[in-house]
Amino acid sequence: IHVTGIPLSSKFKRKIDNKETYRMFNLNPERKTILFFGGGEFGLGKERTVQILDSLIRNVPDYQIVAISGKNEKMKKKFEEIVSHENVEDRVRILGFTDKVPELMKISNIVVTKPGGLTTSESLASGLPILVISPIPGQEEENAQFLEEKGVGIWLKKEADPDEIIKDLFKNENKINEMKEKVKNLARRDSTENICKILLGDKYKKSI
Repeated sequence: IHVTGIPLSSKFKRKIDNKETYRMFNLNPERKTILFFGGGEFGLGKERTVQILDSLIRNVPDYQIVAISGKNEKMKKKFEEIVSHENVEDRVRILGFTDKVPELMKISNIVVTKPGGLTTSESLASGLPILVISPIPGQEEENAQFLEEKGVGIWLKKEADPDEIIKDLFKNENKINEMKEKVKNLARRDSTENICKILLGDKYKKSI
């Protein structure tokens, strides 16, 4: 048995031009960035997800937000309604499906997401602390608990007040910086390469 971590796309190890990413999504390079994953094909926890995005917009005005709704068009419409209502088009970008997740993670300071295995692995490999929302009972709840225990995540539970949790997290920059430092102990950026090394054995050594 080899513990390698979930295999990740090579995009997460390649050199990325941050300036191009800021330009592509019309983002401000002088602002810190929250990457918010609020989609999901089945729209799990839609009202709660919308509530959390609204709380981030109201309580963290110094950050810009990239909110990804994936293929969930209803969620995307809800996000756009919030942005319009709060009049924050200058600092919130709403995206549907995008294949630019590695680029967006590279310029972000924190990610807000449900703790699926792949997204969690990608976030950690990108050095990002995680604000955990809407885990599916079972494995994802175990992931959420693990992230909290390791000090790299905050689990915003369904009974918790989003405003209170979010204000507490962002009021002290040291808290997020401490989480980022602990992420280094969990990240498995070389997982795919290590899997190939194990599978190929001597063949891998000869190829290099």
